[in-house]
Amino acid sequence: MNRLCQRLTYDPARENITRQSQRVDAGTQAMGLHIENGTTPLPPDIIAFFSEKSASRGSQTTLCDGHEVWKNMSDALKQKFAEPMIISRYLPKPIWQKYVATALNIENAEQVGQQELQHFIQMVPGQQISPTHDGGVYYHLNMPMVRHDNLKGVPAFANTLLGPSYNYEKPRFYFADGSEISSDLLAELAERCETQTSEIDWQDGDLVIIDNKRFMRGLRSRQGREIFAIVTISTDAPVFRSST
Repeated sequence: MNRLCQRLTYDPARENITRQSQRVDAGTQAMGLHIENGTTPLPPDIIAFFSEKSASRGSQTTLCDGHEVWKNMSDALKQKFAEPMIISRYLPKPIWQKYVATALNIENAEQVGQQELQHFIQMVPGQQISPTHDGGVYYHLNMPMVRHDNLKGVPAFANTLLGPSYNYEKPRFYFADGSEISSDLLAELAERCETQTSEIDWQDGDLVIIDNKRFMRGLRSRQGREIFAIVTISTDAPVFRSST
């Protein structure tokens, strides 16, 4: 993976098990479709998964082609998601410290303070914070729901509207006019995405590499033992280019 990617990054909320990998432990429940780190300002270009020991039943990874979802959307929905949405959530101090430390390549996250946080906020457009009395922050991020920065450069409905928040507080999503997305619209989106979703039936030793800015992924409910690792989360342009 070091040879494949120009730079490797990691989710600070997960456990590192090697220099190139993190363990994935999100319980046994089904997981909604999402892109990796899609509620952060720096989602990776590609992600890779290795299944060391696959579950005996269930636990298929779901893959949804966001480009196909976008192509089959009504004009009204395309217009609704044309503008970036605002993602809002509360972040405790240890969480934002770890994230900023990872982004700025600071070895000790406890050394990260308000100065480093403000520097990071200014580095990446579309971010706003409101500090709280306990050292945490209310975090707001402008994020496109339809992306064009995938490997093929095609429009893709690729986001975390339907996804989980296993290690973080569940975010809230607002349109540009300030209205929050409704549960009815989320249900409609889930139905539309399901029609463009396929499954990976894992076998021991399988490796899957995903274009994170085109394909959303999820997980069916799990039965049996499974050990998953994110092999790498890559940002910047990968060395290879996809032909499909």
